[in-house]
Amino acid sequence: MLLSKTRTLFTNKFNYLLCCLGAALALSSCEDPNELGLELVEDNVSGKFTDTLTVDVSTVLLDSVYTSGTGALLVGQYATPQTGTLNASTYFQLGIGSAATIGTEATYDSIKLVLPLSGYYYGDTTNAVTYEVYELNSDLKLRELPPIYPNERPVSDFYRQSALYNKSKIAVKDEPLTSFTFQPGVAKKDTLQVDLPDALGQAWFDIRKAGGEQLKQTSNFITYFKGLGIKASQSTSVLGFNASSGVMVQLYYSEPAASGGTRVAKTLNFPLNNPTLQFNRITSDFTGSPLEGLKDNNILPASATNGMSVAQAGTGLMIKLELPYLEQLKAQLKPEFINKAVLVIEPLRSATTTYPYPVPTTVGIYRTNQNTGVTYSPLPYDYDTKGSPVVSGFVKDSENATTGHYEFSITEYLISRLKNEQLINEPLYIAPASGFNTAVSRLVVGAQDKNIKNIKLKVYYTTIQ
Repeated sequence: MLLSKTRTLFTNKFNYLLCCLGAALALSSCEDPNELGLELVEDNVSGKFTDTLTVDVSTVLLDSVYTSGTGALLVGQYATPQTGTLNASTYFQLGIGSAATIGTEATYDSIKLVLPLSGYYYGDTTNAVTYEVYELNSDLKLRELPPIYPNERPVSDFYRQSALYNKSKIAVKDEPLTSFTFQPGVAKKDTLQVDLPDALGQAWFDIRKAGGEQLKQTSNFITYFKGLGIKASQSTSVLGFNASSGVMVQLYYSEPAASGGTRVAKTLNFPLNNPTLQFNRITSDFTGSPLEGLKDNNILPASATNGMSVAQAGTGLMIKLELPYLEQLKAQLKPEFINKAVLVIEPLRSATTTYPYPVPTTVGIYRTNQNTGVTYSPLPYDYDTKGSPVVSGFVKDSENATTGHYEFSITEYLISRLKNEQLINEPLYIAPASGFNTAVSRLVVGAQDKNIKNIKLKVYYTTIQ
């Protein structure tokens, strides 16, 4: 019998009465454990548990993830054997800043793009990177999506009613304004100052000096100069820049000192305008990787991707988990007898988990909420009335280990699935919890291997015999 490997939990007479009372509730089955993907085993404490439930693993690619209005500018690219090549570029408007009057004897000096590094990086930062700066050739406009009735919420937790997305397209001029190469280093916080063409700076200076309409109001300026885009032409890493720390274009000029002699250096600032319109375009080329052929909203099982699955921030890759034998579990184990359910996910042991491709700091679980109709809705913590999403940090096997796992308590969720026929076949999705739309980290997971137990759902339960 499937549940034969158990031991008596109660030995006194009182427990004997309980056994009689609960005889009808005793768990038994004559099914082959291998056919069910289930084997219930003893724990060394009171009660019992199983950790051999079958979990099917696959990779799904979302059609889009909102990346606008986050305050994070991401630029660069990196490539891995499991995920192909990721490419990130950023786009934003500029405003006119202060409306300072320029004197008639003022002269233009130079113009620079100021980019404060945020300290975020992903990939190999030991190699030099080359970025190109483009002038936008079309307007930045938010995409409007209708909410779902009656909850008036976006159809996906990764959508917004008004936003720009990782796959939004924006036209730029054919030739870059400039390109520049630098050495990023590791976790170095600094500010890049990039020379822009003097022809651009002189034109802006002349307009401001003459009191031209183009630079009198931000709306006029955006019509005249639609914004900037920054792309990587050569890179092995993605770097982050902080929109709130002074991303701007600075124009330098000088005027005669009131007392004569040395001229006085002055600046005009053109700061990043309307942060809600700043967005990152983040795309992947899966050519040559196990994910080749994966399209938007498509699913590839681990059996079709060399026995692995991937979640990746920025691009919309998520790991899909299915529990195909919950009906059989329900037939043998009443939901009321479940004490605890813990999902354990271990990264693929042959994939890098530290620099240059560290696993995500935290990972979350998502579901399709049948009550609200929202897809990829964060799963809340057990019995949390506030609905705080379930997340797990990466738990190392030891202090200096590169191996480890993520662990999620999903007791309430599993019980509700077993009790509700409409939910029993509902899948779960795994993705980076922090930075799914502001970062580019990845998590590679292997197909379930019951020998090493890299993916397991541990169900603790009580029996009465």
